[in-house]
Amino acid sequence: MLLSVDRPDGGAPLEIAGNPIKLSGGGPTPKRRWPTLGEHTESVLRDELALDETEIEALRERGVVA
Repeated sequence: MLLSVDRPDGGAPLEIAGNPIKLSGGGPTPKRRWPTLGEHTESVLRDELALDETEIEALRERGVVA
């Protein structure tokens, strides 16, 4: 039931709960890893909130985003 998943930062693998539903032909491993903290911040600000580079930089300078 528990799966060992490598961390993107190179740390020790994490044990996570696997899917309790088992189907034939389906592997027990996750299809993709979870996002790291802040990994998608810039794309969310740009693509979802329609901020331009000047606005994003202003947020960085004020410490709102890293």
